Amino acid sequence: MKTQMRFQKYLILVTLIVAALSFVYALSFCGGTIYQYEIYYDPGRDIETFEGVRALYNASQTYNDILIWLTIVFILVVIINYIMATQKRRNYYVTNYISIILTIVYAVALAAVIVLFVVQTYSLFILIDRESVEAVYNRTIGGFKYSTINFIMGYVMAGVLIANACLLIFNLVWKVKLMKGEKKLLARQPAKSEEVIEEAV
Repeated sequence: MKTQMRFQKYLILVTLIVAALSFVYALSFCGGTIYQYEIYYDPGRDIETFEGVRALYNASQTYNDILIWLTIVFILVVIINYIMATQKRRNYYVTNYISIILTIVYAVALAAVIVLFVVQTYSLFILIDRESVEAVYNRTIGGFKYSTINFIMGYVMAGVLIANACLLIFNLVWKVKLMKGEKKLLARQPAKSEEVIEEAV
């Protein structure tokens, strides 16, 4: 039981760190080459210098805003586990089950949303003429760097969220089994005590 309780304590902390990292990823979603592409779209006048930049800008900015809010909510969901003392409960109450299951479901859902947004943004990203943008960028600003790290990190983040959810499920199953074992042990103890008393008489 002590091993499991130690594990759950660290696991909830890791989950909070993962939630924080997902927020950091959300903040950087429109960085890198996506940002370099998007400076060639003027949202005020609705003018795009290169074809496809407008669509990339509108999609990525919308997804970025959604991700920021979703990751903030995820952090709050994890914090609920601390409010319910899930990380240190020897026995879970209904509120602990609710908070931990909510965290699992939310992590999986957030991973799915990240993958969806990455796929849709990348499909617009690759339609832009990279060579044309690079030529103009280097001529006017300089230092164009083509990178797909934003998309790769999206898949990594989604994988981490899924792995974290799996560990939470593992911990929950482990916890339930130990709780059932303790209840059975406690149920047997009175019977054993009565047998000892009878033998003494």
